[in-house]
This record gives sequence, structure tokens and C-alpha cells, in this order.
Amino acid sequence: MQSLLAALAAVTPAVYIVGGVVRDHLLGVKRPDNDLDVVVEHSALQVARRVGDQLGWAFYPLDTERDVARLVFMSTPQPLVCDITAMRGGAIEQDLLARDFTINALAMAWQGRAAGAVIDVVGGCRDLEQRLLRRVTAYSLAEDPVRLLRSVRFVAQLGFALEQETELQILRMPDTVQLASAERVRDELWKTLQAAAPAAAAANLHHYRLLQYTLPEVVALAGVEQSAPHVLDVYDHTLQTTAFAEQLRAWLQEELVAPTPAALAWQKQLQPWRFRLKQHFWQPAAAGHLRIDWLIWYALLHDIGKPQTRTLEQGKEGSPRYRFFGHDQAGAALARARLEALRFSRQEIQLAESVIAGHMRPHQLHASFGAGPISRRACFHFFRDTGGRNFDSLPGVDIVLLALADYQATYMAEMPPDWDGYLQHVVQLLTFAFDAQGLEQVRRPLVDGHTLMRYLNLSAGPEVGHLLEKLQEAQAAGEIATREEALVMAATWAGNERT
Repeated sequence: MQSLLAALAAVTPAVYIVGGVVRDHLLGVKRPDNDLDVVVEHSALQVARRVGDQLGWAFYPLDTERDVARLVFMSTPQPLVCDITAMRGGAIEQDLLARDFTINALAMAWQGRAAGAVIDVVGGCRDLEQRLLRRVTAYSLAEDPVRLLRSVRFVAQLGFALEQETELQILRMPDTVQLASAERVRDELWKTLQAAAPAAAAANLHHYRLLQYTLPEVVALAGVEQSAPHVLDVYDHTLQTTAFAEQLRAWLQEELVAPTPAALAWQKQLQPWRFRLKQHFWQPAAAGHLRIDWLIWYALLHDIGKPQTRTLEQGKEGSPRYRFFGHDQAGAALARARLEALRFSRQEIQLAESVIAGHMRPHQLHASFGAGPISRRACFHFFRDTGGRNFDSLPGVDIVLLALADYQATYMAEMPPDWDGYLQHVVQLLTFAFDAQGLEQVRRPLVDGHTLMRYLNLSAGPEVGHLLEKLQEAQAAGEIATREEALVMAATWAGNERT
């Protein structure tokens, strides 16, 4: 980034590093050096375009009215991004007074080869020392409703306390979040749930009544009672599932996980597949959104279909029993609508919809097979039914980890009942997904359609596709292993169907 700052300084008289970079520098927080916010004296769009052309960075006009530009350099492993804004008010001090929170209203002038002293006109350095999040002015939050969400994000990311007047203003105006664009709300929610304690962040959003204007389906879960084996209502169960999903995310990110008996058990069982799981979850679901962070969203949305599907029945000895038939499918439809409203990509929405629709399947497989292993055929059906017969994106893997978090949150015990058995079934599903003798083998069919048509003297049509599907299932179940066996089996089926 130094070459970029030097190039900016060469074409404009004043260049200031502002915002989060300065804040994190003062906090001693290590942050990626690929993201920078800069203020220039004027003509940010013109300056950015000129410097971008000079250095070979891509230029994007973010806001022509406010004179905001972005420069991007596509490097590995992550692109370098610099947002360049024209100074507001004609002086850096006036620009800082127009920012959101005092800890972000800090700047350092770029002086040749290094940054100068910190410029602090609102007491941001003092608030950093006191670990306090405070608005710059009362107008700061009113000017941009997204800053209400941002306050919760900073509390979650930094562990700061909200200053009293700032907190009161947030409580007075949560409905103004509806005035912000869906894309900006989405981005703030995404960053908030990326924090180390997403369940606590979601609870804070609910406390400040921001959740009802951003994820109202989650708010609707509060007070929805459940019957045994559940010990919590649907809302609290959802937050606990989110907390357990965060443990899984942390483990995949090589971070420490609380050494509870249940967590130690699943870490031991999943360890052989940790590398493959990391490969799977570090794939981008869309630009800027890694699949690993979707684990938190799955957990937060997985039961949102329960309020509309709840029924009351009489259980044993006349005790009431709540049932939620079809809540997985109802929840998938609600999740699709909400994620569409938040302008997530089609690919992300389809993935989330598949995971939420299938989140009960691992529980059902565990109940069906009991102490025995899950059959290869059942494993095949699980991954085919949840992700299609091409097995490309494998949402079934995401479902397995969501189910693992969901199972723990159902019982809320130090060791959930039959935990070892459940983990064994989880490992069997993951083994089928990743092992060379599982889906990797199924992806290499023993025969193709042309071979079948020549061997059986068939014309192209649905019958060929049907036979290929049956052969794929037989191969997955271990009933055939060679081309010859596949052709003999297909001939038998074709003969039976014709007679």
C-alpha cells in the first residue's frame, strides 16, 4: 500500500489515512494490510482514476455525488482495496466531525514515506483507552441508519461498551434502518456475524430492536415453546445452535475452542477430515463471502419455519406436545425470501435453501440406523437428495455440520445422549463425501449413455437416463464395481422393464 500512498501524495496536496486502520493501529490489533481508507483534499474520483491508471489498479466510482472512489489491485491471496473519499468541510478536522464513532474519527497525514501523528478532534483516543463506543454527534447516527447496525458490529468485534447517550439514541430510532439500502444492511449483518461471538451479536441486535427490521423471522421465534427433547424455546435454541456453529467455524479456522466434553469428542472424531473440511468451507460462496461464514447464517435461520408449522397434540399421560411437521421446508422458503430481500447472490440463496431444507436429515438417519452404520445407499441418497446427482457444491457437508450444532443445542447437556453414536454417523457421512471409495468414486460412472445405447440397442430417451441413475445408485451402494457388472445389471433391468 505504500506505493499507492506515495502515488496519491504525488498528485494531490493532502493525503490522510483514516478510520479503522488508525483505530486498529492504536489498539495494537493485527489486521489484514489489504484494506485502506484514505481522504484526499478534493476531486477523489479524478485523483483515484489518475493513480489507478498510473499503477495499474482497477478504478470503481462508488458514489459520484459524495465523490467516493475505490481502487482494487488483484493480488493473491486477497485483492488490495483502497477507498478514497474527498474531504468533507474543507479541512480534515471537519471531515472527522462528520464520521460515525469517535474511535473511527481518527486520521494520520501521509508524509512522504510514513504517517504522521494521530489527529484526534473528538476524544477518540480516550475512548479507545476506555473501550467505549461513542457517537461523534447526535447527527452521526441520524445521518446514516446503517450506523445503528455498525454499532452492534463494533461492540461484537472489539468488545467495547456502548456510551449511554449513543445507546439511548439507538433504542429510539431502530425503525430508521428500513431507510437504508438492502445491500448495505446485508453487508453490515454479514460483518457483524463474522465476529467471534455471533450469537451474542444477534442477541444484541434483538435487544436494540434492530433484528425485527433486518431478520424478522428470527424475532418471531421468541417465546415459541418446544417439547422434549428440546429444553429451550425456539429462539434460545437458535442462539445456542449459532454458538455451537461458531465453535465449528473457529475450529476450522485453527482457533481455540472451549474444551467441553462434547467439543473434545467432536474434535477428535472430525480430526481425520479437518483438512478436507477446511478445503470445502474456505471456498467462496460468492464474491467476498466465504462458505465457512455461512455456517452462522444456517444456524440462525434453520428453524424459522417452526412458528408457522407448530401444532399441539396430546402426549403421553395427557401432557401437551408441540410438533413442527414440515418446518424444514417452510424454513427454506422463508430463508429464500429473506435472503432475496437482502440481495444475496442466487448461488448463495440456493445453497442456504438446500442446507435449511435438509437440516433434519442427519437426525433422521441417526434415528433410523441406531447403533449400526449408515448404509452406503442411504449416504448416497442423502448427498443426492440434498445436492443433486452431479454432487458439485455438496451442501450435504454443510448440513452435517449444521446438524452437529443443532443436536448439541437440542439437549444442552455436557454430553448429549448417544453422542458417540451420533458422531460416528456424522463421520460416516463425511467419509462418504470425501473418501475415494465414496462420492469420488460415484463421480466416475462405470458406463456412459452412449455405451448403454450401443450395448442394449436403445435410442436416446428417458429410459437411458433412468438406467444411468439406477446404475449410479448401485455403484454407490457397492453392488457393482466394473463396467461389465454395470452392463449386465442394466441389461437385466431393461429386460424386466420391457416384459
